[in-house]
Amino acid sequence: MSRFLFAVPPFFGHISPTLSIGSSLIARGHEVKWIGVTPLAAHHIPEGGEYLYPEEDLKAHQQELQQILKRQDDGPSCSGPEVMKLALEETYVPIARIMMAALSKAVDNWRPDVIVNDCITFAGALCAHIKGIPCVTTTPVPPDVMGDTATSAPKIFEWQENLIKGLQREFGVYGDEIVIHSHKMNLVFTSQKFAGIEDPMPHMKFIGPVKGRPNQAAFDWERLKKAKGPKVFVSLGTLLVDIRAAFFQKLIDAFAHAPLTIVAATNPDIFENWPDNFIVNGFVPQSELMPMMDAVICHGGFNTVNDTFINGLPMLITPIAYDHFHTAKLIENAGCGLKIRYKRLRIEDLRNAVLELLENPQYRNAALQIKETFLAAGGNDKAVELLEEFAAAEQVLATIN
Repeated sequence: MSRFLFAVPPFFGHISPTLSIGSSLIARGHEVKWIGVTPLAAHHIPEGGEYLYPEEDLKAHQQELQQILKRQDDGPSCSGPEVMKLALEETYVPIARIMMAALSKAVDNWRPDVIVNDCITFAGALCAHIKGIPCVTTTPVPPDVMGDTATSAPKIFEWQENLIKGLQREFGVYGDEIVIHSHKMNLVFTSQKFAGIEDPMPHMKFIGPVKGRPNQAAFDWERLKKAKGPKVFVSLGTLLVDIRAAFFQKLIDAFAHAPLTIVAATNPDIFENWPDNFIVNGFVPQSELMPMMDAVICHGGFNTVNDTFINGLPMLITPIAYDHFHTAKLIENAGCGLKIRYKRLRIEDLRNAVLELLENPQYRNAALQIKETFLAAGGNDKAVELLEEFAAAEQVLATIN
C-alpha cells in the first residue's frame, strides 16, 4: 500500500475531484492526506483521510491570502491579458510561495510515496522535484486553456516562462526545466474527444469526470417532485460573489412564472423574494440533482460542466472569466450547448436560448455522445488504477536505484 499526499488550492472546484479519488484510494487500503492553505470543513474529507491545514505556518500570510481570494471577484471585469496576470502573477505563484514551507514540513514528517498536485498548486510539484518524490498532476479544467502561446503570443509565453522560472529559482531550482507540473503523469478530468486534442503527450491521461463526493446538503426533494414543466439547473460555482445578484435578477426577469422550474444554487438571501417556480439553495447535492434536470445554465465551472454532460444534458454557458471561454468553445465545437457571453446576456436572448435547448433535440443528442466518451474514459476507477500503477512502478525504480 502507498501514501498519497494531495496538494490543493483554496478553490473547492479544484479540491472536489481529488476527494473522490482519495476516497477510492482509502477504500483500497492506501493512506491519503490533503494539504491546503485555507481550512476545509471536516465533513468534506473521506473517512480515513486527513486534511492538513498548517495554521501556525500560515499565520503570517493571512492578510495576503484574503487579498488573493477577494481579488478573484475582479476576474469578470478583466481583459484577457489582465486575467492571465491575475491568475499567474497574483494568484498561483503567490499561493505557491505561501505554501512551500508548510508543505515541505508536512512531507518531511509524513514521507508520502506520491505527491499529487492540482494543476494550479505549483508548490506540490515543485516540492516533489526538490525532495525527489514521485509526482502526479491533476487537471480539473480543460487542458491547453491558453493555447500555444509560444507560437501565437511569444511575448506572453516569455513572460509566463520567466515568472515560473523566477519562482523555481527562489527555492533553489535553476535551469530551463519547468517543474510545477508532473512530466510523468497528468490526470485530466475530461475525455480526449471533448478536449479536442488529437495528439496528446504520453503523460496526459484523459480519464473523464470522476464521481462526486456524496453531498448531504439539505434539499426540498418533495417540492422538486411536485414541480411542473422542464427543470433547469443554474450554478455560478463558489466564486464570483459580486455578480450574483445581477446574474440571478436576469434569470428572474426571464423565467419568473414561466412553465418551467429553475433550480438555483446560490444564497437565497440575495433577494427577499423569489418567484414560485424557483427552488433556491445555497448548497445543493449537485450530482444527485442532475439526473432530474432537463438543461443546465452555467458560467463554465468544469465540475458543473462534467456533471452536465455525464448526464447527457444540454447547456447554456455564460462565460465570465478565466478558463470559461475555452470551455465554451469546447461546448460549441461538440454541439452540446449554446454560448452567450455574460456581458452580453440580455433577457430575451437568455429566454430564447433555454427554449432552444429544451425544444431542439440536436443539443441533447450531442450531449449524449459526449456522455459516451466520458464513460469510456474510465473516471474514478481509471484514476485509481493509474495512480496505483504509478506508485508501484516508482517504488520499483527507487529499489533499483
